[in-house]
Amino acid sequence: MDVSPAHQAVEMGLSKELYELLKAGADVHEEHDGLTLLHHALDVEIDAVRQTGAEFHADMTTLLLLMGADPTRRSHGGRGVSSEHVAFVEGHWLALLHFEEWKRAHPTSTLVS
Repeated sequence: MDVSPAHQAVEMGLSKELYELLKAGADVHEEHDGLTLLHHALDVEIDAVRQTGAEFHADMTTLLLLMGADPTRRSHGGRGVSSEHVAFVEGHWLALLHFEEWKRAHPTSTLVS
């Protein structure tokens, strides 16, 4: 299966391109190989830390949250884990801070990890 332009933008770290795609109607919750865009962004951000030893950043995560991504949404069509769970397990503390703020702004959301 081909990777969508939105998933390609996440993989390449092209936040402006991702923003334009989402503004033009790309689905913020689309999945590729079971990963939502938010799960994919976390994977890229976590891999960068593992590969370089740099500090965590959350550029794509932040953009996706601002564009409507839900960190409580499960991967793999609802059968997997939430992005929040992935961030917790992998120690992505910066994403967790953003997710906590998202939950305060969306108090009726039900976290399902």
